[in-house]
Amino acid sequence: MLWARCVSGTRVAGTGRAQNVAGITFQNYGAHHDTYPHTYLTAAAAIGGSRREVDEFCARLLRCYKEMSRKSSK
Repeated sequence: MLWARCVSGTRVAGTGRAQNVAGITFQNYGAHHDTYPHTYLTAAAAIGGSRREVDEFCARLLRCYKEMSRKSSK
């Protein structure tokens, strides 16, 4: 949904997803901590990004959130 709005560099780090890499199992794979209790969204930012770009990202994220909220309430 964000990609369709020209937003890249985002991903969701969920809970409860284990992944085996080279024989090593990582709990909550993709998160920054094995036992982090919540799902969260990360977003990439570039050095030199402007305030306007951050504001536009936030506006696009908010539009997606509102659209998803409307769809999930049906």
